[in-house]
Amino acid sequence: MSKKLFFLAVILMLVLSLAACSNTDNTVKSIAVNDPYGLNGEKLVFDYEDRDNILFKGENGLSYWSLTASGTGSLVSYEGSLPTTVVENEGVRTYTFEAEELTVSFQVYIIPEIIVGDPDEVVMVALRFEKDNVLSQIGESFDPTGIKIYAVQRDGDITVLNGEDVAESFDDGGYEPLGDDGFHNKYGYDVTYTHEGTTVAKTFEVYVAGGEKPITTGDASFFDWILVIPVAWLMSFFGGILGNSFALGILFTTIVVRTLAWPIYAKSNDLSIKMNVAQPDMQRVQAKYATRKDPQSQQQMQMEMMAIYKKHGINVMGCLMPFLQMPIFIAMYGVVRRITITGGMYTENVANTNFLGINLANTQDGIIGIVLAGLVGATMFILQKISMKKPSYTKNTAKHNPNPQAAQTEKTMKFVSYFMVIMMAFASYQSNALALYWIFGNIYSLGQTLVNRKLNEKKHEHLMQKQLLG
Repeated sequence: MSKKLFFLAVILMLVLSLAACSNTDNTVKSIAVNDPYGLNGEKLVFDYEDRDNILFKGENGLSYWSLTASGTGSLVSYEGSLPTTVVENEGVRTYTFEAEELTVSFQVYIIPEIIVGDPDEVVMVALRFEKDNVLSQIGESFDPTGIKIYAVQRDGDITVLNGEDVAESFDDGGYEPLGDDGFHNKYGYDVTYTHEGTTVAKTFEVYVAGGEKPITTGDASFFDWILVIPVAWLMSFFGGILGNSFALGILFTTIVVRTLAWPIYAKSNDLSIKMNVAQPDMQRVQAKYATRKDPQSQQQMQMEMMAIYKKHGINVMGCLMPFLQMPIFIAMYGVVRRITITGGMYTENVANTNFLGINLANTQDGIIGIVLAGLVGATMFILQKISMKKPSYTKNTAKHNPNPQAAQTEKTMKFVSYFMVIMMAFASYQSNALALYWIFGNIYSLGQTLVNRKLNEKKHEHLMQKQLLG
């Protein structure tokens, strides 16, 4: 019964996790506009005679990132007409339009009919973004890598720059991911690019949403304090002394955590053995009161059952022992997913995410992810098969005391275990690191099960001899 409760609890945890993932807020909170450029700047800079025939759509034309409160971002190609709201200043035209009920703008440059002033002077900058430039997860700082900068000169020439090459030209206003009230989430802040040596600038909003919180004492829940941070420290310790290896950190932390949880596992098995030894006495009491359903008889049966429990040293609260492991395993699960997130305390000590050519930081990693998920499923299947294989003493009991209800329970357990294999394989595809943790954990549990099976056989034999001798 205890194993069944444990399996059901794990499934409930997985179902709740999937439900949480599906509960997303798709409300658009921010829009980041990609100024039109074209293949050679033909959608960004126009000759004077073409000022009334502006083409701003098509390949590399006007588009925008639509960013939601749940931390998703989609690139939308603008398909509307040229906006009618426009302001022009020395050839720089700013068009304003509505996107997702938000007011945004983009710019193009019209080369003057007569150029007045230095033709090489930069008069406008246009920007095009990657999603990660304008959508940050919790704990991340602004990163200009991937931004394309188009510096437009008065004569219409364009200089193209990469954001990472001029990172010092971006001003995020001193943004810190961790605020006074915890990590910023569903929060926007302005970043301004000022072209070097000029006063020409462009301001855009970076939206922060989505992802999990980094592990830090600066924004820790009660559960983080009592379990997640200690486990993360342990993983950081092993990773730090082993070349900052995330994989080795996972391996040795898994061994330590599961070894510490072994007494709980052993206690659950001890209860199972005692229940098996007490089974004949329990069946005699049940048969004695099978036809006596009056309250007094039922009360007497309960008293005799309690006497049997006392005789065999059975604690009725022991069925709850497997649940004591759950917080530990949930903490380990959370640490594996969160410890490498930027902004956490232990990120540097697990910075080496390479393991046998696999990047553990990757998610939904194609063929590699499928192979890892397959290994999770295979090791879990083997573990379940061995775990559900009846010890010899249980087989003997079942042979002499056939129980249809027990047979039905066994079928249910098999269904539950196979369902768990599928769920874990599916979930592990989402993260290479999580898959590796489950592979290590399953292999360890396999060895743990085999060792406990041998110990249980000896313990059962000892208890049976003790009972025969009185």
